[in-house]
Amino acid sequence: GSWTIQDWTRQDRKQTPTNSAEMSKVVGNDTKALKKGDPEPPLAPGKARIYSMRFCPWAERAVLYAAAKGIEVEVVNINLVNKPEWYYNKHPQGKVPAFEKDGKIVIESGIIPEYLDGLYPESAILPTDPYLRAQQRILLDQVAPITTAFYGLFAIYREKLEGEARDAKIKTVEDAVDGIEKLLKEDYFGGSSAGFVDWLIFPFFERLALLSSPLSLPSLFPSSRWPALSSWFGRISAHPAAAAAVQPADAHLGFIKSFVVGGAPDYDSGL
Repeated sequence: GSWTIQDWTRQDRKQTPTNSAEMSKVVGNDTKALKKGDPEPPLAPGKARIYSMRFCPWAERAVLYAAAKGIEVEVVNINLVNKPEWYYNKHPQGKVPAFEKDGKIVIESGIIPEYLDGLYPESAILPTDPYLRAQQRILLDQVAPITTAFYGLFAIYREKLEGEARDAKIKTVEDAVDGIEKLLKEDYFGGSSAGFVDWLIFPFFERLALLSSPLSLPSLFPSSRWPALSSWFGRISAHPAAAAAVQPADAHLGFIKSFVVGGAPDYDSGL
């Protein structure tokens, strides 16, 4: 059909602007993934580090949030198939993201942002008012369906789904986006500026947009079917924090292709 894997090699996609990335205090986001046998890089006292993988949406949450806060942080990328032995001392399951500073390690993509706000309160993104803070947590729970639904798009390729099986995966995504569209009442989920939910949900819409064209989705994202979210996506994409955290589209598509074809994931795609 019109959704062959070759579509992912197209180079005509709009690239992420890099000029604003130069202002970022996030370093190392474009470094090669460390693997088994690679030594643990030393971390100086007072310095902050995020263990990540360049194309993982969960890890990108932590990198985006740190970039949005404007804090100085080093990113160390991890090969998730062939992990360095020492990384299990950072995360018992060897997953990403993990945040480390002064010997204290915090894991989980939904917990690290709150920890960063506590550690760097002068740039807090979550509201200090308990009610407003609770509303942001509730909203994150309400937008959560997209974080699992979009994996169905990978399954279409991986399992070479067609017909009803393919349509069912696409409908799950479109239903999730329909629901989230109704939840976006202002320019951002955080109100008049990007907030907690905006940064934590963006990586999944970024991937939905990347996968829309090669999949020939009935409703491509961004799309007139979702005017509020499409405008929101443009605003977040243009934000300096996104420029600092987001990988170039061609590199990202190269990774996705390596991931779904079933060979070895190319964690260093584009480097």
